[in-house]
Amino acid sequence: MLRDRLLSRFARLRPLRAVVRDREGTTAIEFAFVAVPFLMLLFGVIEIGLAFFANQVLSNATMDAARMIRTGQAHAQGFNADKFKEAMLEHLSGFPITSDRLTIDVERIDDFSSFTPKPLIKDGELVADTGYNHGEAGQIIVVRALYRWPMLSSMMKTAYGDLSSGDRLLVATAVFRNEPFPWTTQQAGK
Repeated sequence: MLRDRLLSRFARLRPLRAVVRDREGTTAIEFAFVAVPFLMLLFGVIEIGLAFFANQVLSNATMDAARMIRTGQAHAQGFNADKFKEAMLEHLSGFPITSDRLTIDVERIDDFSSFTPKPLIKDGELVADTGYNHGEAGQIIVVRALYRWPMLSSMMKTAYGDLSSGDRLLVATAVFRNEPFPWTTQQAGK
């Protein structure tokens, strides 16, 4: 008798338990809540990772191209700003970097202690104070490569964009003293 009453009571609760245990659709609803922030975070990490990777590729290309100045090859071949930029782009081949977004600045300095770097950005724009002077044997040279890397998502443009256009400014710098090569070169800027 007690057993029959308990069984009838559980029989009445069975539909309620079935509804509580039924989890169809719950996973889809939970994923919908989590998917948007997760995908935003995932794509943000990918985009920032690509920018860091591009900066490393730019740094390697700058070091390789600057070696041509340091060893005197650029002097012997009569490099100017355009030819040096072409040499940089050769080292960047196979990577999506375009010449119109790449800015090269090569300057000679008197000594390391008195060097004051030029500002790169003013009022959200890239400062156009660049030049090309690869110096002579034994002189100190600063090579800077600046690339305006486009940030794809509007959130990344706002959060990580350095320029008013939303682009991130990638900077690679090489500072060295020219080797004592035996030849001289043309005057700077020619």
